[in-house]
Amino acid sequence: MTDLTGRGSAATLTRGIVWVIFGIAVLAGLAGLASGIGSIVTTLSSGQLSTLLSVSQGLPDAASAGEATLVAGSYETARVLVADLTPAAVIVSTIARVFGLLSQVAVAASFALLCWSLVRGVPFRRSLSFTITLSGGIVLIAGLVSAGLGVFSSWLIAEQLNGADEWWPIAASTDPGFLLFGFGLMFVGLAFDHGVKLQRETAGLI
Repeated sequence: MTDLTGRGSAATLTRGIVWVIFGIAVLAGLAGLASGIGSIVTTLSSGQLSTLLSVSQGLPDAASAGEATLVAGSYETARVLVADLTPAAVIVSTIARVFGLLSQVAVAASFALLCWSLVRGVPFRRSLSFTITLSGGIVLIAGLVSAGLGVFSSWLIAEQLNGADEWWPIAASTDPGFLLFGFGLMFVGLAFDHGVKLQRETAGLI
């Protein structure tokens, strides 16, 4: 394993890569935070909510006007901007976004903290392993809450948009990627915790 605190070319290159990852994590976290807060503020101030809804509609004839033949196709989601929703729908959607934002920030903060510890040359610390494991738990819990409330808010919005023909299906989907990130962070945290124990047990043996 390359010592990131060293002066060799390998250490310099690896350290540079870690710094790049650190910068990307920080920028992604700040950008996601700013974008999420801006979206929430815009929704609350304008009363108009932008969201994705599930649809089940075939493609128009214009979608196959070229030389190729479109055998089959349909819309699965539609980006909509909705106004005059009930307070319940707006509140549920806003809470879902807040928890989703918390999950994103936790992932970015974990990567940034891990990179910072690697560059400093002290990756095996109890505080680091605890923080990463905690972040993984936050990602899991916040992701589950965000996904559940997001689906519920989609149902509410579709129901309030529908007329007698019920054009919008009362259905929604969610991305399970937060489960992978959450469990992955918890696994990394536990691995670093094991490294802390090994470091203490082998201290002074070499």
